[in-house]
Amino acid sequence: MLVQSEPAPAAAAYPGSEPPPKGEPALTDAVRVCDPREDPDWDAQVARFPEATIFHTRAWCRVLADSYGHRPVYLLLRNNEPTWDACLPVLEVRSPLTGRRGVSLPFTDFCPCLSRNPAHGPALLTALLRQARLRHWRHAELRQPGPVIPISRPSLQYLAHTVDLSGGPEAMRARMDSAARRNLRKAETSGLRVEIATTEAALADYYKLHCLTRRRHGLPPQPWRFFQNIARHLLQNDLGMVVLVRKDQTVVAGAVFLHFGRQAVYKFGASDLAAQQWRPNNLAMWTAMRYYALRDFSRLHLGRTSVANEGLRRFKTGLGGREEPLPVLCLESATGSTIPKSDRTEGFHTMIFRRLPLPCLRWAGQLLYPHMD
Repeated sequence: MLVQSEPAPAAAAYPGSEPPPKGEPALTDAVRVCDPREDPDWDAQVARFPEATIFHTRAWCRVLADSYGHRPVYLLLRNNEPTWDACLPVLEVRSPLTGRRGVSLPFTDFCPCLSRNPAHGPALLTALLRQARLRHWRHAELRQPGPVIPISRPSLQYLAHTVDLSGGPEAMRARMDSAARRNLRKAETSGLRVEIATTEAALADYYKLHCLTRRRHGLPPQPWRFFQNIARHLLQNDLGMVVLVRKDQTVVAGAVFLHFGRQAVYKFGASDLAAQQWRPNNLAMWTAMRYYALRDFSRLHLGRTSVANEGLRRFKTGLGGREEPLPVLCLESATGSTIPKSDRTEGFHTMIFRRLPLPCLRWAGQLLYPHMD
């Protein structure tokens, strides 16, 4: 276990690191607060960890900070070396409505701590709770904290699904269940046209369908500026793509995928309910799976799923997705004790949002999302 040392000088000792806020001591000689946006070598450092995903990159930090104004408080652990040994990405969310807290990371399905040694966990957790108290956070939230920061009881449990891309398209198709293969065959013979794009215009086509899908689920859509930042920081830098499925000239399904290293992530999906008879969602997912497999990616993460959402679980496992727990850990700042959380994807608010006109729903999203995570 790493032993915490005496407080270090306040001057930054790593590119992008910051001195502690006025009146605060530094963390330790090894743990520093860092802003990835100020470190041009950040992604090269991240790429040294096989488990790293797009959510650990400087580009994703920029998307969140530029869209919602959240402040990076990334915790780096290094022992007098030019490279760092562990990283816990954290953004500070400040809101007069929902309070101040640290989240790893907002609007992110999962974000495991990067580390070369599980023994780094106690030092990072100590540094996180110290920052929580110094910055007056109500709590600190970790999404998929283990194995570096093991937990005995999560605050909330989701499910994760991961598709193995090894063996090529035929092997992946064989790993699907019979219903998924049947639906894919139907999509392939229904006259659908699929395209892969990385332009903001393609993302705008997707966003129209995204807004309709969110209303159907009783949720406001994320602000358009969030998607504009995805286009600017990710798509235009070969860190993501949009898959659109058309029937004649109409977009009937779409999905947004992000990637880094050899791992890809399915981030958003939307579809026209009237077109489900042609199974366009299956074609969109298969197109991305095939695309990444042919480019030697190792895994496609299918995002976070509520335990109660049986339909989505069947869809993801049918594609060959391996299901595993995805815990969320919420820690009270003063004591470090676990705070229970509830899954609020369904409730009275969803009934209200389903009845709002689309312009009002988009306006609600612009107002609410800066206060959410």
